[in-house]
Parts: sequence; C-alpha cells; structure tokens
Amino acid sequence: MMRGTDRICTPPRGISDTEWERMERVRNFLCGYQLCADMLNLRQFERKRARPFCDPCDCDDILRGSERFWRARMFEVGALIDSMPNGREKLLLYYHYIHGESIEHIGDILGVSRRTSYRIHFKGLRTASAIFEREKRAGKISDSY
Repeated sequence: MMRGTDRICTPPRGISDTEWERMERVRNFLCGYQLCADMLNLRQFERKRARPFCDPCDCDDILRGSERFWRARMFEVGALIDSMPNGREKLLLYYHYIHGESIEHIGDILGVSRRTSYRIHFKGLRTASAIFEREKRAGKISDSY
C-alpha cells in the first residue's frame, strides 16, 4: 500500500529535475501493480455477485482498463523489477510494489533502519528508472507512461 510518506515531493540534492521526473514516472508505473491487482479482485467479486460494476470512474487509464490491460500492466511491472540486478533494491521494490508491504516493514525484515530502507527505495527507483527508460525506448513497455 502506498502511503503519503513513501513519496518525496522535492528532488534531493544532486538529482536533476529531469532525472527526478523519470523516477516519479517509474514510481507511478510500479504503483500501478497493486491497483491492477485490486481491479482484478473487484472483477472477480462482481462475477460472484453477478452484478456488473457500473459506478463510473474517470480517474486514469488503469481504472478504465480491462482485465487484459490490468494483467498486461502487472506483467510489465513484474518484468521491470525482475530485470533489475539482484540486491536489496530489487527485494525492496518487489515487496513494496508487488506485495504492498510498507517500506518500514521491509526495512525491519532486511534488518536496516527506517532511514536506510528509504535510501534503498530511492536507489532502487533510480535503477528502475534507468531500466524503464531503456525498455520504453526499445518498445518493451507500453507508451501509456
């Protein structure tokens, strides 16, 4: 689950605005995994209840998407994280964005302080951002981001 504390509003020292914008794009991309999973769960619930979900929601492309779109987006997010080099950054991003664990909880599991866990998250976003841009240029990630 994303919480307000997981997002830094201003770029830290030494980070250009362009790099910061790329990192924000990839963070938003990664956050989409949990939303897609929630939408799939809602769709399954609808089928069980035999009532369609008819509440209009014009929030963003994910909410307007279909099951096929949500599964494809989830696959893209998982593939992005899988393509990262093994290490704490990959583990933290995986458990935070795929499993919805808090950054603080993952830090406890890794045996690091809260501050260090946020540093690992930041470093992971930086790495994922570079991979994301490379994959997007190669056409492996959809152009919706």
